[in-house]
Amino acid sequence: MAKVRDREDCPNIAINEEECTCSYSCPRHGLCCACVEYHRKNGGIPGCLKNN
Repeated sequence: MAKVRDREDCPNIAINEEECTCSYSCPRHGLCCACVEYHRKNGGIPGCLKNN
């Protein structure tokens, strides 16, 4: 998978930011691939994948 690190490189940033359910403010907000990668590395689950 291509690693998108910059917001301007993400082709889906606008829709991702609209639909992101994460309640935390972080540099990965709307960068789904970076968010999932971060949480997998740290043994966590992104907010969008948790049941509410």
